[in-house]
Amino acid sequence: MNLVHSIVEREKGSVLIRDYDVALYRLKCYEDDVYRGITPNINALDFNPEPPVFACRFCTTEGYEQIIALANEDGKIALQDTNIKSMSNQPLEGTQAHCNAIFDIAWMPGELKLVTASGDHTARLWDVSGSEIRQIDYFHAHTRSVKTAVFRYQDQAVFATGARDGSIMVWDIRANHYERPKPDNCIANAHNVGTINNMRQRRAICHASRAQSITGLAFQDDFTLLSCAAGDGLIKVWDLRKNYTVHKKDPLAKHTMNYTGHSTRNGFSSLLICPARITLYASCMDNIIYAYNISSYNSKPIAEFYGHQNRTYYVKTCLSPDGRYIASGSSDELAYIWRTNKPGAPVVQLSGHTEEVTCIAWCNVGETKIVTCSDDSCHRIWRVGYEHKLDNEEIQIRGRAEAIFNKNPLENLKLETTPTVTRRWVSSQEHTPGSDTTPNATPGPSSSDAYNQIEDNQNQCNNIASMKRSYSRMMCGSWSDGKVKSVLSPIQENLTFVTKRVHLENRGARRLFSSCNDNSLLLNRGYESDEPSTSSSNIENKSSEIRFSPTLNLPNFVIDGTAPHLLQLSPEKYKENVDWLTRIRKEKYEQKVRKTVSEKLTSPVSYITFARRNTRSRSTEPQKISKVPRSPALSLLNFFKITGKDCETNICCDDANVIPSTKS
Repeated sequence: MNLVHSIVEREKGSVLIRDYDVALYRLKCYEDDVYRGITPNINALDFNPEPPVFACRFCTTEGYEQIIALANEDGKIALQDTNIKSMSNQPLEGTQAHCNAIFDIAWMPGELKLVTASGDHTARLWDVSGSEIRQIDYFHAHTRSVKTAVFRYQDQAVFATGARDGSIMVWDIRANHYERPKPDNCIANAHNVGTINNMRQRRAICHASRAQSITGLAFQDDFTLLSCAAGDGLIKVWDLRKNYTVHKKDPLAKHTMNYTGHSTRNGFSSLLICPARITLYASCMDNIIYAYNISSYNSKPIAEFYGHQNRTYYVKTCLSPDGRYIASGSSDELAYIWRTNKPGAPVVQLSGHTEEVTCIAWCNVGETKIVTCSDDSCHRIWRVGYEHKLDNEEIQIRGRAEAIFNKNPLENLKLETTPTVTRRWVSSQEHTPGSDTTPNATPGPSSSDAYNQIEDNQNQCNNIASMKRSYSRMMCGSWSDGKVKSVLSPIQENLTFVTKRVHLENRGARRLFSSCNDNSLLLNRGYESDEPSTSSSNIENKSSEIRFSPTLNLPNFVIDGTAPHLLQLSPEKYKENVDWLTRIRKEKYEQKVRKTVSEKLTSPVSYITFARRNTRSRSTEPQKISKVPRSPALSLLNFFKITGKDCETNICCDDANVIPSTKS
């Protein structure tokens, strides 16, 4: 379908165009659209003949949307009308705005004014409506390089700046100050990585650390500001109706969205909000652009866009005017474009630069027009090329768009991840160690087969890991149909004693005193199953599976009945050598027992209990420790001789608790 016809039908309201990929496929950079950045600063101490461009933004004022502002490393800014063909392959004449590099540009909504953020610790407001760029005001309160600046949504007076000192400052250009402007609100230590009580140590760490550097800001509404930092892995939401200046401690954000990836490179380089003010796009240093729902502030991203490389914080992103496409620079000398309703791999890549592509801008009106800046000191304007090939051959092409169909989108995800995550992911997908990919990334259409294969391998490995290995599999050394071979020790040290104890407690008394062979099989069956067996056939089947047991011929104190209580104590040993006092006590006791037995035998009723106890006590076998009722303790009078027949008669006949007195 013809693109012009589709646009006409859309204006009539009969046809709705959901995407315009066909226009992106025809993007080309011709020879007269290549420029050499901005002229260098001759008076600079470190003179660079070709300073790279660090920031570029299209104007947002109605009627001037085709004008782009550029800023380079030497602190110069320049304006260029993209509709006018100027001297190609030549640098633009710029105005010296700062004495250091300019990292970001923010256009004032509806006005021909802009704010520049520089490495000289200041932000400056410029009027570009005339023939010359004129400074209106400057804002100096940060202690380190100002990295980003952004105006409040549809507000011409309030803007925010973020710097490397970790502070976010909100400025109002309408405020009147005697000496110099002061921020209306300051969020100090907005992304502080650590809390230290000592103020001196805190200041030292703040000046030395780069992790708390503010790299991106975005206004959601008049009172909500979102920020990201270089190394804490957090996106914070601030309520500007709260005065953070009066707080001495670290400020507390209204909402916090944590980094959910698996890489150690968890910093963010830029933030973007869609025109509907619902979706936030955060470009992360792990080579993924995350999309968050900022209506609910859910920390889990709703989409992931990958396929590019983000190695430095100079790589920025931009959105199309309708919010249907997102474009980003890349460290692999390319620029990539994704469709926002199709997460995963990009649909188009722009090739033509020879160094890292840093900042990128999308024109708001007219046909699709994109400007890319690179470290090769060139910026290129990409336009929709001619439809026919013969028309394109007449003009020399310096760059072209390439549709991505067969390229693996996961090949650029070569990250520095934690060792645990890297080992788990590489082992699960069974790839070479160099193919480090992100498993949680959303698959694209160009790599659906490869991604499904990776996902199947991961699920299969998870199922194998969750399988319960039996004792026979451990002894044979095979696992999961020969995929994993292992040599295990027959001692079975990895098995817990609790599992075997369950089967011992489930046995009855009859099995405890059964034969040695059957009992050994009952003990060994605890390795295979959790349920006790009730038939001898099952025992024979289990014994056939068990090929070897190192404890087969060892004594079993539980079955022999000589084990202490639940194997918690060692068996009591029989002492052969006793002292003289114990020997005398035993002799006296045996004499008393023999005398008592002889008297009982002469009586009509005989008791055998004492005879059995006497025989058991005189055995040389180890005594079994069990909770049985013991006989009452013997009186000391049994070890002494009592003279007198009357006293002897009283002791035998009267109450035993009464002890008569004896006279010598």
